[in-house]
Amino acid sequence: MSGDDLLSSDAVIVGSPVYFGNMSGEVKTFFDNWNLKFGFQIRDRKMRNKVGGAFATGGSSSNGKEVTMVTILGAMLLNQMIVVSGGGGFGASATTGPDSPGIDEKELTEARDLGKRVAEVAAVVKRGSGQ
Repeated sequence: MSGDDLLSSDAVIVGSPVYFGNMSGEVKTFFDNWNLKFGFQIRDRKMRNKVGGAFATGGSSSNGKEVTMVTILGAMLLNQMIVVSGGGGFGASATTGPDSPGIDEKELTEARDLGKRVAEVAAVVKRGSGQ
């Protein structure tokens, strides 16, 4: 994904596996690159009013998925994005560890609900801005 891809988007949904109760290093680097690689200085607010959502996958039912989603949403808030949830309280999540039977219908529904909610809010924001 390039800086131009981000700037031309109305919404961004970012997901991460849980690593030590937080987003992965690769996802953190993605957010760091908004400033370092793409030149989106926080003071310029180039992502301002774009809609953001988060999802996380983790090896067990209680291993940091909510914290991971909150750290993703926090990075978006620092860029003055409009963050929304859908499905779950902070976004969508799935348990994907070795003891998991795989992503179930409830988790898929959460993910779909998140996507729908982000798209709905992005459409409202775009209409309201006159774009």
